Amino acid sequence: MAKEVKYAQSRMNLVRKYSRDLHGHLSFFFTGMILIYAISGLTMNHLNRFDPQYEVVEKHYQAKGVFPHPGAFTKEEVLALLNPVAEQANYKKHFLPNPDTLKVFLSSGSTFAINTQTGSVDYQGLKRRPLFFQLSYLHYNPGRWWRWFSDTFAISLIVICITGLVMNKGSRGFASIRGVEFALGILTPLMFLLFS
Repeated sequence: MAKEVKYAQSRMNLVRKYSRDLHGHLSFFFTGMILIYAISGLTMNHLNRFDPQYEVVEKHYQAKGVFPHPGAFTKEEVLALLNPVAEQANYKKHFLPNPDTLKVFLSSGSTFAINTQTGSVDYQGLKRRPLFFQLSYLHYNPGRWWRWFSDTFAISLIVICITGLVMNKGSRGFASIRGVEFALGILTPLMFLLFS
């Protein structure tokens, strides 16, 4: 009987050892992914106050040139008007919705309108937020290979959780206050599901 107990303890010690090793390796390897999903997840929780992908920049100014404009705008003239807001590369086309307004379609999603009589410009630019745009892009699983990698990450998180529960024993293990913390961690999201 004592031999069987000793064998069971020895086997559990081995399980704990391999759990600690696996837990450590996976945690270090996926730290980058954890940060990506944590930061982008935080920003997506507050979309009503903060757009993680784009920053809206509004500008109202007087365009250089002859106004009232004498006639139809050429593409070259429109590109020159876009120069102060650095949108020349995003030009698609322009049109006159009425005799006093020139509007320019931009591939960036920005809007550009100018009063053809006064030269007054209303510009609303969409600028990609550095870092946040890229993190949000990865959060939405942009391609097949990334999906495979993020699926591997999700499975690894499950393994990290399981190994974290069994890798320690006694006062540092599951059969201590940490077991209570585990139970509270499970109950908290369940409470939100039940009462929200």
